[in-house]
Amino acid sequence: MTKRTIKALLFSDVKGFSKMTDREALVFCSNFYPGVQRDILSKHAAGIATQNTWGDALHVVMDDVVEAGYLALELRDWVKSFDWIGAGLSSPLEIRIGLHAGVVSHVEDPIIGRTNFIGKNTSKAARIEPITFEGQVFVSQAYAALLGVQNGHDLVCDYVGIRELPKNDGMLKVYILNRS
Repeated sequence: MTKRTIKALLFSDVKGFSKMTDREALVFCSNFYPGVQRDILSKHAAGIATQNTWGDALHVVMDDVVEAGYLALELRDWVKSFDWIGAGLSSPLEIRIGLHAGVVSHVEDPIIGRTNFIGKNTSKAARIEPITFEGQVFVSQAYAALLGVQNGHDLVCDYVGIRELPKNDGMLKVYILNRS
């Protein structure tokens, strides 16, 4: 029987990556991957169920919605504060981060060699990132509700409105995540 649990699901994307030259993409990857792993993901490693990248995209699945919120904000702040021009890019970068929470199925994925998490909620999480304002973290109403019943944190979700999701996936109430 397939195991199903509630997970926090993060997808991110860097604005302008697809327009970078090959040299700039290499500069980005040689700074982003090791920096994010060292400064953010390693701090949250115990709570990360899986993580993956492709190009500029980062996907992280976590057990705890509060910890996922802090990781998302740390990622946003890291990208904003990194000296991209000093590293060799022509302009600073902005990241868009989407967070959702919901029931997912655990599957053993022989391609990546570990457990992966699939289902409608994973797809919905992936649709939030493209509608996110640059430099922000958007969260779904489901994520905001689960965060709202947790105590002992300073995370807040401010209502943005109802947005149309890409790929004809419907409408979704979204919120901006910040610290209070």
